[in-house]
Amino acid sequence: MSKEESILLLVVSVGAFVIPFISRKLMLPSAVGEIIFGLVIGIFFNKATESMTVIHFLGSLGFLILMYLAGLEINFERIKITPKRELIIYFISLFIIIALSFFVALYFDQPKINILVYLTIAIGLLYPVLKDTGLIHTDFAQSTLIIASLGEVISLVFISAFFMYFEYGFSEKTFIHLFEIYLFFFIAYLILKAFQLYAWWNPKKVFTFIKTEDPTETDVRANFANMFIFAALASLLGLEYIIGAFFGGMLFAMIFKKREQIQEKISSFGYGFLIPVFFIEVGLRFDLFNLLKKEIILGAFMISITILLIRVAGAFPLLFSGFRLKEILAFPFALSMPLTLLVAIATLGLETKVIPEDYASMIVLSALISGILYPWLFKLITRIY
Repeated sequence: MSKEESILLLVVSVGAFVIPFISRKLMLPSAVGEIIFGLVIGIFFNKATESMTVIHFLGSLGFLILMYLAGLEINFERIKITPKRELIIYFISLFIIIALSFFVALYFDQPKINILVYLTIAIGLLYPVLKDTGLIHTDFAQSTLIIASLGEVISLVFISAFFMYFEYGFSEKTFIHLFEIYLFFFIAYLILKAFQLYAWWNPKKVFTFIKTEDPTETDVRANFANMFIFAALASLLGLEYIIGAFFGGMLFAMIFKKREQIQEKISSFGYGFLIPVFFIEVGLRFDLFNLLKKEIILGAFMISITILLIRVAGAFPLLFSGFRLKEILAFPFALSMPLTLLVAIATLGLETKVIPEDYASMIVLSALISGILYPWLFKLITRIY
């Protein structure tokens, strides 16, 4: 490890510990504070991070755990007990968001990656915001989390398809590749369903995968093995490894209903250090002065506003649901803060050279603007009315 890398590791470690306290004082989401911290220290390290393997490795591992947790957080039991009429309304709302995302990006001849930016929905920032407002156990919060969970799964499918299209285009190889991926996930689903049946007959043996008192930490080993296996298989199939991690977490969530303890343990491990390092590393990848260019700031604000307006249109079907007027007004803001996935899109777009650094900076800045402004407006609406 070089001297410069050692100093950077020291600074990042201190920042990962201190930033949540500062963010709380400034009423910012921790992830936003960590990205800003990375941007600031990036001025002093002058993009030397490209050769700094330790920080990159820790950040990549944090990214992997973040996506695995995103899949693990999806509550399929809640989706199952939701009335069919409500689910149809939720899907109509999501369809409007997706259709308008395609329409706006294509009609105004914008970069194709904007389709992903506009339609992406994530629960990474939404969940703590709902918890912070005290709404987490209300019907509105639970319904919003269902919509966001469905939207996140759809978003990940579009993200994987998008980057596959840019690698292979519309060719025979693409369709063969899609079939291989479908076959893989279908077989994985069948195996996990068989495992679920085995778990039903042998609950004590399978309980070891989610119990937390085991001194050998079998529960953690099982989850990390699951995460890395799916990440590796996704990579072998030409998908981004984070997509595999997400689906690994999602399939685990489908099998184990009572997983709160192991979920909390992995969350503590990830959010305790590795995920903050990922967000700091994201900031390190971009030039702060580049983000402050007039055209990038204006573009980021336009992206943020477009994301919100598309979700305003998507909220109209909820008039026929059990949502109250106040909740319908708050709904677009609840789905307009996909910070984690916007950062993921910008990072993947930059790594695969689908977009230049300036445009990736614009997406990251729009993620920061949405992550700061929309949670505050959401809280304001829920408190005023």
